[in-house]
Amino acid sequence: MTSMLPPLFMQPEVRLVDLSVPLGESEAESVPVVVEYLPHCCGGAHLAQLADIEQQQLEGGLAWASERIQAITHNSTHIDAPHHYSPLCQGRKSRTIDEIPLDWFWGQGKCLDISDDSEPLSREALLAAEQRAGIRIEAQDIVLFRTGAEAFHGAAGFNRRGRGLTGDVVRELTDRGVRLFGTDAWSIDASYPKMKERSLALGPQAVWEAHFVGREREFCAIEKLTNLATLPAAGFWVAAFPIKVQSGSAGWSRVVAFVAKPAPLG
Repeated sequence: MTSMLPPLFMQPEVRLVDLSVPLGESEAESVPVVVEYLPHCCGGAHLAQLADIEQQQLEGGLAWASERIQAITHNSTHIDAPHHYSPLCQGRKSRTIDEIPLDWFWGQGKCLDISDDSEPLSREALLAAEQRAGIRIEAQDIVLFRTGAEAFHGAAGFNRRGRGLTGDVVRELTDRGVRLFGTDAWSIDASYPKMKERSLALGPQAVWEAHFVGREREFCAIEKLTNLATLPAAGFWVAAFPIKVQSGSAGWSRVVAFVAKPAPLG
């Protein structure tokens, strides 16, 4: 990995861009998140119990604050593991999020604006988007798709926003050696209304088609990104290390882009 660092860190300055949304209660979540905030007085009572002391021995009776969260691993910004798509990939047991190598989650980023069409992105549209952006997606790139859905984070009906990917696009990316790609939308697949519309026209193969490529190709996907509008098409790096959930189908992630600032003139 050391050989991968100099192109970024030789720059005079690096701007960090937070690409993640908070994990918390939100109308945008189809599976609700519940956060119970436990104040410092509760921590005082807990510490007194654990240490077998009187709570009054603590200044103000206070100790730590903490939170108890009820959520699924697919709330907030998260990374899907191959196990999420299917129990098997290429006839073998699909890997869970704690089994994926760390180097999948750090690499050069490419960002494509695909927000100009409500239809799921086709392979031909992917090639056209690359041409417009003047980039070429290559092996081990971390590809981020800007669909415009980030403007609706936190709002009800978020899962009706954003442009999904077709199965052919996922195959194209994995054929090129891409192992991790992401979107600002709720899913790499089409929104529920669009999925229903396409299934009526094309049949069941249009349902969850991007995810179900995971039955035949191994990849991870980031969902519910934000701030993609602030990124260039290329020339940045992405760190997207997920929480190591044991045997998990996904893990929450604080995804960060490292963008080199231009050198000052003169």
